[in-house]
Amino acid sequence: MSAPTHPLDPDMLLADAIAGNADAVERLSTLNQALAGLLDPAHRHAMTGQIRLGEAARVAGVSFETLCRVLREEAPASESTSDPEPDRPSPREGKTAGDWFEQAERLSAPHLDVRPLLASGQDPFSQVMSMSAQVQPGGFMVVDAPFDPAPLRRVLAKKGFTSLGRQFGPSHWRICWRREMILQVEAETDEPMPRHGPEPWNDADGIHLDVRGLQPPEPLTRVLDLIDQGETDNLVLHHDREPVFLYPMLAERGWSCLSVEHLQGEVRIRLVREPS
Repeated sequence: MSAPTHPLDPDMLLADAIAGNADAVERLSTLNQALAGLLDPAHRHAMTGQIRLGEAARVAGVSFETLCRVLREEAPASESTSDPEPDRPSPREGKTAGDWFEQAERLSAPHLDVRPLLASGQDPFSQVMSMSAQVQPGGFMVVDAPFDPAPLRRVLAKKGFTSLGRQFGPSHWRICWRREMILQVEAETDEPMPRHGPEPWNDADGIHLDVRGLQPPEPLTRVLDLIDQGETDNLVLHHDREPVFLYPMLAERGWSCLSVEHLQGEVRIRLVREPS
């Protein structure tokens, strides 16, 4: 089977890039044991189909460019050993308001190490989801994994969890999840406000920002730029959709989501800076 000829980008699903290409699977499996385990058809995990190429590169411990070269047969997998350490966690992931990791330990939060499960070919997804179902709003849970489980973080973000990750070594990540006390308000009959434009404005309930109609990643960057200025503790965000990928980045900065209101043509999200 020839190497893939379609364009490769970090957001492309790994499953799409290797579809029908057993040779590509074999080459990628030589990069490291963690990626080989995810690609092993005998032990295909629930999250495998949701891994993107950029995330697969981080799991493999190589740069995205090297992953693409291996996929295209432009370089042997052995070249990956010369890559610099890719995409270290942001320093903001080390500490946040009240330090989640310390809180989770103090509260004896549920803690699961999935590394032995993955090493034995087991899929830990059901165990993680079962554990998450027991976490109350405001509560924590902790998972140790051999890599940053980005697809799992996305799945749990849709269930009201924000997460922070710390890397302790080449094959040891610890993720702390907190279930947010988000009030989902269904108001399908209410009218959304007219578009105000991308510049923030003040109102009685805080600063408002309207990012509707903007193309990714501009909505995300506008929100982060605004809160990084440190001039507000309350933000009302007017969005086209619920920004689940924004929540972990807000948590890194000590912010949380108070409510999500679904209107016709608008999702209104109320964000607040947590007390130090």
